[in-house]
Amino acid sequence: MRFLWSIQVKLIAAFVGVAVVALALAAGAFVVIHRGEQEDQALNEVVAASPAIFGEFTIRSLRPDPDVPLDTFVENVAKAHNVRVLLLDPAGTVVQDSGGSLAGKQIDLPPPRTTETPEAGPAPGARRLAARSYVSWKPADGAAGDGLILVTSNLPTLRIPPVTRQGIARAPESYSLILAVPEENITRAWLGLLPGLGVAAALALPVAILLAIVVARYITRPLQQLTLASEQLAQGTFDIQVSTSRGDEVGQLARAFSAMAERVGGTQRQMRTLVADVSHDLKTPLTSILGFAGALRGGKASDDAEVRRMGAVIEEEAMRLSTRLSDLVYLSEIESGQATLDTDQIDFGKLVTAVASRVFALGLAPGVEPIVDCPMGLEVTADAAKLERAVENLLENARKFTPEGGLLRVGTSRVAVPGGAVTLEVANSAPGLAEADVPRLFERFYRHDRSRAAGTSGSGLGLPIARDLFRLHGGSLDAALAAGVITFTAHLPAA
Repeated sequence: MRFLWSIQVKLIAAFVGVAVVALALAAGAFVVIHRGEQEDQALNEVVAASPAIFGEFTIRSLRPDPDVPLDTFVENVAKAHNVRVLLLDPAGTVVQDSGGSLAGKQIDLPPPRTTETPEAGPAPGARRLAARSYVSWKPADGAAGDGLILVTSNLPTLRIPPVTRQGIARAPESYSLILAVPEENITRAWLGLLPGLGVAAALALPVAILLAIVVARYITRPLQQLTLASEQLAQGTFDIQVSTSRGDEVGQLARAFSAMAERVGGTQRQMRTLVADVSHDLKTPLTSILGFAGALRGGKASDDAEVRRMGAVIEEEAMRLSTRLSDLVYLSEIESGQATLDTDQIDFGKLVTAVASRVFALGLAPGVEPIVDCPMGLEVTADAAKLERAVENLLENARKFTPEGGLLRVGTSRVAVPGGAVTLEVANSAPGLAEADVPRLFERFYRHDRSRAAGTSGSGLGLPIARDLFRLHGGSLDAALAAGVITFTAHLPAA
């Protein structure tokens, strides 16, 4: 039952419907165009029989003593040629009618055309046929012969000697020979087109159905693949291969779906990594806190100095745990769009210099001499607290991971771009960092072995928070590695 409502069946039905409507319109137009031709053809068939009929009457008129009465002769001729025959006297009265209903009635004839007046036209309402010696007309409504199409010859009238009841021949009389055809036979002549149109439809419809099936399958096959892929995606399978070679809208949909599946898979992997990293980062301080708290409770501290030492470790680990949770909450607020800016005019060079003095005072690796070049007067519109945190995270990262005797340089400058911008560059030596590791530096909880060079470790959240804070201010933060030196470049719009 589901198949009957599928888009493939609907497309096939739509294509077939369009084909049927197109055939019907084409057939209707064909009938309208050729209807007059069919009517002329039907009349011409009557006209085609006229010479033979006139010939038989002419031969009979030449016989001095016809052996068949005139009325019987008229009926025989009508049956032989399958046409209704009327004989009219010079006054226009029907003297013989093979149909029998018009005998004795008056019919108006169109004026005759003779060979001496070849240009004389037929009477009003008359219709000239292919043979110029014949005309056809339709009697007026209500007149004798109404409902018939009458065909007559423009040749001289026939002179047929009538026969009296006593068999004595009288002088020949002039008669007009009229052939009558029911009007409905002419007006319905277009029905003769239907068999040909039926054959054309019988040939065209199967072809249309076959093409509809091919086109519908061409359109719906990728949709079926996308449906299957979406079901796999819902079940947690993100490594999905969908054909994206088509250039139409379906191909665009397939490419968008593939990109979505890749991003969702990446997000799921990041989420699993995040949970694992958070669990690991929280487990270590919690283990220390629980261990030392249990030692204190069990009275394992030998003296007051040991108690203070255990308390200090518990406090340090609690602070570390609080910092991790605070960073996670802060990063979540930024990435969810809940963070807001309380902007003001800030001297960016002054802010960076102040943060550098505070951070580097916490201690550097031996032999590291930081270079700070931050000219004053670089005004930006920013949230001072959030911008200070972003700069602090960058400088703290450089302080922790610059090895002994390494390079550490901090500088700000103005960039000549439309609208104006200021730049912050933080560069430090990174001998253990590879080019492939640079894009991962902004991943949450990513920590490289280079941290061992400084004898410290980080949470893996400082750089992601810094990047998101610069983006929140309408700027950017990028990293590049060259000759063993990692350079972080932040851009901010000028005030």
